[in-house]
Amino acid sequence: MRSNGLTAPSYSPVADLDPRVADAFLLELKQQGVAAYTRPVESTSMSGVDRPEIRDGALDRLYVDAAESERVHGQLTAQDPSLAQTNDDLTWAQIVAGFDRPVTGDVSPWPANEDLDFSPSADVDADGTRGAEPHGGPGGAGDLRGWLAQRDATSSAFEHVEEPTDRPPPVRDDEDRFVPAPPPPLPKLEPYKQLAWVGVLGGPLFLLVGVLFSLVVPAWLSVLAVGGFVGGFVTLIATMDDRDDDEWNSDNGAVV
Repeated sequence: MRSNGLTAPSYSPVADLDPRVADAFLLELKQQGVAAYTRPVESTSMSGVDRPEIRDGALDRLYVDAAESERVHGQLTAQDPSLAQTNDDLTWAQIVAGFDRPVTGDVSPWPANEDLDFSPSADVDADGTRGAEPHGGPGGAGDLRGWLAQRDATSSAFEHVEEPTDRPPPVRDDEDRFVPAPPPPLPKLEPYKQLAWVGVLGGPLFLLVGVLFSLVVPAWLSVLAVGGFVGGFVTLIATMDDRDDDEWNSDNGAVV
């Protein structure tokens, strides 16, 4: 980025210029007292290089003081009429730069048919009397004023209104309520599977209790506990249900 040494509260992009032309125009704007700076339009492969003779084919975007942008743009187009045509990227940059700029002039940023007349004379008829119907007809500005006035006038009247106490409670319709199905009963294990679970859980638990409480456990009882664990584990693995998960089962999933 290159600047002419002057500063401004806000800047606006004006045109995309050749780097050499941009440098010359920066000096010219400095003599005119207009703050301006240039920035490459797009990054080059040589990061940090800001020499025009090296950045062949690249353009610099000229940013000037937002208050002088229109005058500078007219000055540029007078010297080079081709600069009057802006590309989409430059137009978008100008829109972004003017986003926080206050709107000046009498033209509203909304359609004219959305303007509402809130003056007191809006509801007065041609003969000088206030009409029964608000000015503008149904849906007009008078309707809005009348509705606001009625709301303000009646808001205090409803402050002391009490709800009736004999009103029956609302009846809830239970037909549309979701009632989950009762859970299925626990599966009944065969006697050999029950013994296998006793060996898998009871064997290690027995040895753990003996170690924690420093109990003298006979050797045959230790062998029985280890054997019960191994035998029960093998039994449970061997008797597992061999079901294919890819097979469709009507019991899988929720029923809507």
